[in-house]
Amino acid sequence: MFKRTTLILLGLAVACILGYFLLDNVQQLRQQAEAERAKLFHFQTDTIARIEIRQNRPDEPEELILERVADADPPQWQILSPIQSTALDFPISSLLVTFSRLTPEITLEGALDNPDGAAFGLDSPQQQITLIPREGDPYRLSIGNDNFDGSGFYARANDGEVVLIASNQKGSLLPSLLALRDKTLLSFDSAEVDSFQVRLAEAEPEQFQIERQGNGWQIVEPKVLPADDANVNRLLNTLARLQAVEFPAETQADLAPYGLDQPSAQFTIHLANPPEGSPPETLTVALGSENDNQQVYVITSQNPAVATLLTSTADILRSDLEDLRDHRIARLNINQIEEITLEADGEEITLQRLPAESGSLNPRWENPNRPGQAVELNTIFSTLNSTRASEFLQDDPEAQNTLKDPALRLTFRPTPDSGQDPLTLSLASAGLRAYVQSSYQPDIAVIDLSTFNTLETEVNLLFEE
Repeated sequence: MFKRTTLILLGLAVACILGYFLLDNVQQLRQQAEAERAKLFHFQTDTIARIEIRQNRPDEPEELILERVADADPPQWQILSPIQSTALDFPISSLLVTFSRLTPEITLEGALDNPDGAAFGLDSPQQQITLIPREGDPYRLSIGNDNFDGSGFYARANDGEVVLIASNQKGSLLPSLLALRDKTLLSFDSAEVDSFQVRLAEAEPEQFQIERQGNGWQIVEPKVLPADDANVNRLLNTLARLQAVEFPAETQADLAPYGLDQPSAQFTIHLANPPEGSPPETLTVALGSENDNQQVYVITSQNPAVATLLTSTADILRSDLEDLRDHRIARLNINQIEEITLEADGEEITLQRLPAESGSLNPRWENPNRPGQAVELNTIFSTLNSTRASEFLQDDPEAQNTLKDPALRLTFRPTPDSGQDPLTLSLASAGLRAYVQSSYQPDIAVIDLSTFNTLETEVNLLFEE
């Protein structure tokens, strides 16, 4: 008897729970149906083929017309008026979703029959948005005045009643031309760049050319110099994704007002691997003057308009030869060096690479005159690879005289399979300055005196052992 009663009570409890969830589900479905019925429009956003937005400003009326590109996957839109341009997907998607979900706060039935109906601003709407589907009648929203406290605006769907819509909907419904248009000024794959030229019209004008060398870069004009790969790639990646902030002019007919008749910087970019039978593609960019908004005018060969860039972007593009040259005095791979000659104070030793010890990552070296005395040179290698020139000198008498009798001379001979040339470094100091003449650099480099002292100490310790 007890077991039967328990089962009955358990069954009733399950029935109550199921009944609760069923009732709750029915209520949710009813609420969703009511919310759907309350919407001003009923359509699927992917059925819209054309959008027309009219701004009826007395001083500057504007009409935006956008059209969906047929059979584009993913969906793509094109601006047809007032300019012709590719459109950005996000603001259009936001507009369509907002439009499809518009629900009035209140409906003012018969408001337009009232003598005060003109107060709603719908006799001459400020804005009108029309969505035209691929099939069927268009969906039209006329927008009038804001209400008394600005919390909403009056509108009319097609030829229906006046409704009040929450003001936070208006921004997505009325994107500006600038918000809608694609702001890409230049687009290319930086990996396809074969070479590029830069002209800077500064106090001391510069012109130089940089070419791809294997996996890196080299300055080839006005003279051959190693390039700083990181800074060159930063410059090219900035050019490859160049985006406008604004478009002060839609054509490049008159460049003088923007300082583009005499550019402050010009770039010519040569791309490799053109389609078969086509010449290599060449892209151009020019920077002009700066406006009052801390933006710099720019034109490119891929966009017909005059645009602006942020000053921070323009500063990257204005990198000069000193910014783009490599400031290292050495590029040494310790695992590709087989012999090192060290000279100091009239003494000289040549160290040979020893076979690596089992489990050790640090190469060791041996003086043939002292067999069995292995030494490590990690400090010398790490110091040289981390050293950067603070400046480069040309025709400097003091530096040249100081290096006639260097305090240190280091020669690194690579393994035959490395594909590298031997590296020779001559180092000396005078007063508070230290100089390096490197076979990696054509100019004398000025380095930190403490770096020179570290190298001198390490080399002298090797002579003492």
